[in-house]
Amino acid sequence: MNILFAASEIFPYAKTGGLADVAFALPETLRKQGEKVYTIMPLYNQVNRDKFDIVYNGLTFDYWLYGVRHQFDVFENKNNPEELFIYNPILCDRWGLYHDDFGDFGDNALRFGLFSYGVLEVMIRMKLKIDVVHVNDWQTALIPLLMKTRYNLKQKTVLTIHNMAYQGIFPKKVMDELEIDWNSCFKFDGLEYFDNVNFLKAGIFFSDNVTTVSQTYAQEIQTPAFGETLDDTLRVNSYKLKGIVNGISVEVFNPMKDEYIDKNFSIKTYEGKSINKTSLCKELGFKEEQRPLFIFIGRFTSQKGVDLILEAINLFKSYEANFVILGSGEDIYNHMFGNLVGVYENIHVKIGYDEAFSRKLYASADFLLMPSLFEPCGLNQMIAMQYGVLPIVSKTGGLKDTVLDFTDIKNIEDSKLGLGITFDEYNLFWFNHALAKAFSLFGNKTKFEKISKHNMSIDNSWIHSASEYLNLYKS
Repeated sequence: MNILFAASEIFPYAKTGGLADVAFALPETLRKQGEKVYTIMPLYNQVNRDKFDIVYNGLTFDYWLYGVRHQFDVFENKNNPEELFIYNPILCDRWGLYHDDFGDFGDNALRFGLFSYGVLEVMIRMKLKIDVVHVNDWQTALIPLLMKTRYNLKQKTVLTIHNMAYQGIFPKKVMDELEIDWNSCFKFDGLEYFDNVNFLKAGIFFSDNVTTVSQTYAQEIQTPAFGETLDDTLRVNSYKLKGIVNGISVEVFNPMKDEYIDKNFSIKTYEGKSINKTSLCKELGFKEEQRPLFIFIGRFTSQKGVDLILEAINLFKSYEANFVILGSGEDIYNHMFGNLVGVYENIHVKIGYDEAFSRKLYASADFLLMPSLFEPCGLNQMIAMQYGVLPIVSKTGGLKDTVLDFTDIKNIEDSKLGLGITFDEYNLFWFNHALAKAFSLFGNKTKFEKISKHNMSIDNSWIHSASEYLNLYKS
């Protein structure tokens, strides 16, 4: 089967979140299963062409929209020609993917509209024999619409929604700018959205299949609480909606091979984990390394539960435990967490994205804090388990589907999921109750280590999820 996988970001070329990891790992897994998968993304300015051997493949073309000529150049990975890149000045000449320090770029509708046209033009002009076009989130959600209206293409389409909170809502004037037919597309079962246009909504209606990144989230988004005003659209299209839990790359996140950590380890050489913890505690100036180590790694947004963490800081500072917080996000949260840098001797805060430091944290930590308000799937909890960490998570979305509370099962070996600590109600009382359970468990070294090793044995790779996608493509 030949698949064209379009995404606005793909690891390691460009990444702002989990989409990039998925857009790397799923195609890679499908290729290992014998499928031919082309990936395609914008060639942003920030992509290091020399480092990744990205070269011009000889194809340049013009495309006219609304009386304006737009030039596209096509590039490929020299070592894997199935990895394609589109360069267009409006789309790519930014130092940021979707926004800068002042907010979203004002022409994102045009930018990713151009990308959508470019993807289809590349497929046609390169004469790629494609069976399925797989698009991701609002940035590529116009592609199924264009295929069925402007291009009359017959390939099967799959849209994956990674996060309902981001939909691509723009003024309706973009209908003209992108030369989208008003009669067939500006309607309830299309782009129309409260007298604006909604790219994601159009993708839901025009795609043959819609997936999201966990079974629980697929149910949640059909309710007003999680549907972000598109719950009615999703209920209408529920017959083609399926939840498939993401996986992670167990080659990238592998404590036996990870080049970022001080001491590689495995279940058989588990003592290496304590060596990493000792090293990290010395690096950060924590005085009592035998204490439990809690970490938070993620974006500073309300979705990720950072309000709960900020509310709990006064508790953290008094606990006989060490805490490390790594992340960045909305300015207000960057400022609030920034005010905590160097304030408490048992709380270390680092603002920013740091892949190497995050790996050190996974390799050293005892518990991962992930008290998300909602979580479509989540990858951090699965990454953490690879390194023997126990996640502390709210019972929502993909967290509910991937983490089982250790008190809910008698025999650890019987669990097919990773084990951690879960809480139902999103408030400080139940979050603190989960922390109390963590302290109690940590005091039982034998049981804690058994659960830690169990988490390392859980297969959170893409192999199962990729098989589900392959069955969906073939159905």
